[in-house]
Parts: sequence; C-alpha cells; structure tokens
Amino acid sequence: MRTSVSGIWAIGDVAGSPQFTYISQDDARIVMADFSGGGRTSAGRNVPYSIFLAPPLSRVGLTEKAALAQGYKTKTAVIPVTGLPRSHVLGKYTGLLKAVVDADSGLILGAALYCEESHELINIVTLAMNEKLHYTVLRDMIFTHPVMSEALNDLFGAVK
Repeated sequence: MRTSVSGIWAIGDVAGSPQFTYISQDDARIVMADFSGGGRTSAGRNVPYSIFLAPPLSRVGLTEKAALAQGYKTKTAVIPVTGLPRSHVLGKYTGLLKAVVDADSGLILGAALYCEESHELINIVTLAMNEKLHYTVLRDMIFTHPVMSEALNDLFGAVK
C-alpha cells in the first residue's frame, strides 16, 4: 500500500485492488495498521464476491481449473440445492454449490455458490479459508435448522 513517495499510501481502485467497496475498507485497515507498526498485508487475501441475481452467485478463491493449473491435486464436491431443507422451506430449488479442496492438506481452495443466501454463505467459506481450517470443520459444524448454512455440511460432506 506504500507508494514510492514517503508518507503516501494508495488504497482501493488506485492501488490495483479488486474494485469493491469492502476491499477499499480492508485496504484502509491495512494502512491504519501500518501507521501503528502492524504487519498486515493485502498479499494472498481471499476476496469473496457476489452477483445479486435470483438466486445470487457467489465465489471465493480458486476454481478447479485454476487450482489444477497451479499444481494442486484437488478434491471437489458439487451438490444441487434440491436436497437442502432450506430450499424446501423457501420453495426455491434453483442452484448448485461447488467446493474445491487441496487433496494433500484438506484446505479449502475455493467455492462457487449459486443459491439463495449464497451472499451470506460465501463469507463463512472465506472465514474458513482465511483461518486455514480443514474442510471437515465445515462438514462437521453444527448449524441451526432449517437454514441455508446447513448446505455447507452437505457440500463439504460430498468432497471426493
């Protein structure tokens, strides 16, 4: 975030960061931490995003193709929303969820969620990625019922 000019930092769009308001906010947190000697960086951060369709499409991290291109051995899971309890409550059955996991470490490399409330679910996946949690943490998490986040049990339970 530091520029070549002493005392000047660049954040958000001008820093080449993804053009989302929440990225500019995170950039500002990084700069503020830098003022107080903190060591935060934008390198390697996982940036979730959502396209607010009906249902929303949300993504974070690597696609399966990108992960393979980077040399990862992957495990994946793809599930339809038709089997999810919350889909039945809402009467909305359009959508798929996909997860990409590093076969060696069990870390989540990415996810694409096309379903109701995916704009909320993607943040849970991003948290798991940021904290380097094994995918089985989301597979085994106890969620209230019937909520869409239960889909993460099913999605990560289907990893093969």
